Amino acid sequence: MKSFSVFSRRSAAAAVLLAFFCVGAAPAALPYQVAGDVTESFALLTTKYYVPVDPQVLLAAASDALAQTAHKHGVTIKPPALHAQSDRDATMSQLDDAIATSARAAHASPSEFAYAAIDAMAKATNDRYTQFFTPDEFKAFTDALDPKPIGGIGVMIQPDTTSGFVRITYVLPATPAERAGLQVGDLITAVNGTTTKGLSVDGVSSRLRGAQGTIVSVAVQRSGAAVAPVSITRETVHPPTVVFRMLPNGIGYIWVMEFGRATTSEFDTAVARLRDAGAKALVLDLRNDGGGYVNSALDISSRFIANKALLTVEERGQPARTYDADSDPSITLPVTVLVNQYTASASEITAGALQDDGIGMLVGAKTFGKGVMQTLTPLPDGAAIKVTTAHYLTPNRRDINLRGIEPDLRVDENRDARFGDVEKDDQLRAAVDLLQKKIADKN
Repeated sequence: MKSFSVFSRRSAAAAVLLAFFCVGAAPAALPYQVAGDVTESFALLTTKYYVPVDPQVLLAAASDALAQTAHKHGVTIKPPALHAQSDRDATMSQLDDAIATSARAAHASPSEFAYAAIDAMAKATNDRYTQFFTPDEFKAFTDALDPKPIGGIGVMIQPDTTSGFVRITYVLPATPAERAGLQVGDLITAVNGTTTKGLSVDGVSSRLRGAQGTIVSVAVQRSGAAVAPVSITRETVHPPTVVFRMLPNGIGYIWVMEFGRATTSEFDTAVARLRDAGAKALVLDLRNDGGGYVNSALDISSRFIANKALLTVEERGQPARTYDADSDPSITLPVTVLVNQYTASASEITAGALQDDGIGMLVGAKTFGKGVMQTLTPLPDGAAIKVTTAHYLTPNRRDINLRGIEPDLRVDENRDARFGDVEKDDQLRAAVDLLQKKIADKN
């Protein structure tokens, strides 16, 4: 991501101003927290990045970024040459002085220049996964991985092109929507007496949401027939990272959309609900799951695997470490795993473990191929840096980085596939067919 920048207009004279800095000049103070951001980021990139990186390359990138940031303010500067020294404090003192002096010459915030320098150093690794986040970007990143609670009724919706309304694709368990009897497949035709026809998903969502304790009237159409509007009291709802439903013939379907902090508990709830509904087998859907927290992926993998390896991690300067499942599995039902080209990172850890340990066949398309891990470190100023710190292998010590995982059964995704709908999802239908054969063989 690009670092946050502040742009300002300056006079033509200022645009050609040339400021020379010399190492021997009186040092300019850099705010404590900003200096902490710079020091922490440089230390992580030079000591924790999974392969050695030349500190001089990072400093050269930072110096260039300072000049470019000043240029955005209409000021031309020539920062001093920065030299990596054996004493890291001395190196940081040089960089802090250059940042503070550059910001002062441009009459801009030191934070802006510090962020630009850190961002440039992260990019100098030439690693797409090593990224700097400004405070706003960091918040957006964490909010996406761990969605914040909202006031609502507890449904997921998507457009229904045939009717012009939106269709309910999921009803969160133990929410007002479930208690009110709303069902997957219902078309929401009106909210508070106003038609929703032609409205976007965001337009309908904004009408369904509201403060906890307030009431919203929802009218739906079910199987072509109108259902009387129901009054629903909104509650605080946590957007899910896991959705589930029962499919015909006793097949439970669980779609893990991302691996957040709450994913393991949501997954356990899904399994319990499906067991109570009589599930004889499970489809674990990891399609379009771009990853998340490694611990969540290991936790879910261990639900299926007992006393076997889950993955091996290789870190810089450390002996390889293998993580094993150390208890009996809580799930012994037959399982198949859906994957595609967007199954990446943490979701590939789970897919690789279940495939290598012989727990479940993978169905779909070859996965993305991200066999490296990142450590996300909050910084003193509220920003953060994500650094690739490890390389991992599957239980059979397969290196999937830039290679991906081949499915056991390749099935192309059909056009306009509707995930979770057996009739409109060719990959899911193939996974269900495999499970039905397993159930028949078992019987």
